[in-house]
Order: sequence, then C-alpha cells, then structure tokens
Amino acid sequence: MTSAPVSAGAAPSPASTTATPTSTSSAPVPPPHARTSSAQSSASTASSDPRGQGASSLYALAIQVQDIDGEIALAAELLESDDPAERETAVALIEQFLVAAEHSRGLLLDKADRVAGYIDHLRAVAQFRKTESERLAALAAADARRAESLTSYLINVLTKLNPGATKISLPTHEIRSRKSTSVLIEDEDLIPEDFRKQPLPRREMPPSKADIKAAIASGTAVPGASLQTNTSWSIK
Repeated sequence: MTSAPVSAGAAPSPASTTATPTSTSSAPVPPPHARTSSAQSSASTASSDPRGQGASSLYALAIQVQDIDGEIALAAELLESDDPAERETAVALIEQFLVAAEHSRGLLLDKADRVAGYIDHLRAVAQFRKTESERLAALAAADARRAESLTSYLINVLTKLNPGATKISLPTHEIRSRKSTSVLIEDEDLIPEDFRKQPLPRREMPPSKADIKAAIASGTAVPGASLQTNTSWSIK
C-alpha cells in the first residue's frame, strides 16, 4: 500500500495515509487511524497551550517530537500482525513518522539554540551592568570621600573665623553644630566587673558603654573610663 507524503513537522493525517485494514486474526485489530489519533489530539492541544504559544514555540515543538515518537511506537505494534496489509501499513506509517520526527527535531534544536543564544546575550548584559555598577560605586565612594574632606576643610576655616559659633549662615546654606557625649575607655582593666555583661565568665565580656555612660552621668565615677564631648557639623 502506498501512502501520501506528509508535511515535515506534522503527524500524517489518517484519512490521507491509511485505509482501515481488514483483520484476518481471531481478535479484532483497531484500525491504524484509531491507534494514531492520540498524537494528533496531543499536538492540537499543545498548539493551543499558553506555554506553547503556537506550533513554532520551543514547548510545542518538544511536545510534537514526543507525540511523533509515540506514534512510531504505536505503528511498530502493527508489524507483529499476521495480516500483510497491516504490516505494509505499519512500514509506511513508520517511514512517514520518521521523516516528520527528523524535521521536528531539527526545528526543536534550532529553536533551542536560539534560546541558548539569547541566554548568552542576557548573561553578557548582566555582566556589563555588574561591571558598570562596580565602576559607578567606586566613583560614588570617591566623591563621598572628597565631600567629607571638603566639609572638614570648610568647618575648620569657618570655626576659626567664628570661634564658639554653633550656627553659621551662608547665602544658600546653613551650617549647624550638634554636641554629643560618648564613653572613652582609658584602661579596660580598671573598669569594675559590674559593668561587664553576662554570661560568665564576666571578665571575658567587654564593658557596657551604655551602663558606664549612665553611671558617670548620674555622678558615679567609673575607674578606667570617662565621658568625652563630641561636636558634629551638618550642612543644609
């Protein structure tokens, strides 16, 4: 029996490839078109699957290749038939499905290669952006250091011109000072253990500056520690 050729990448139509064979065996044999209809149904479902987005998508092509492989396996079962017509039909089906499978696999590999190429592109863009972000971060850090240096220089000059000033007004900026106190540890070994936090052994724990600050502020002397006054300036 001669079968009409099928277009590459698609399962052959049962109406154009086979006629329903007449079985001579004792048990009835399902006609080939009934045995191959499942793949065509799966291919139709895959083409409408939102993950596939059409027969040319990577997902749809993969489903199509799997369906064709399944059809080849189904057609191969007819080779065991005692009916020569069914065996002839099986050979024709297998040949057509092999051609379709080769074409579909080629499309799948080409599509997969294009996806891999786009992955390369994304990785290159990511690396470029990472490198650029590191460059910009280094520039930002350098600008911040220069700003701090200029701030120290500006405050030093202005406070020498205005000793004791806590606020300096400029045409478009205002410089204000703020005082704060912090704990200065002069000799940690002299600090009483009451200012060391749990757990034991307490001597291994650093002294609590918060407790020391509270004690000194309340008028209690703490050996080995003292409070120092800090002045910070802000430009607005």
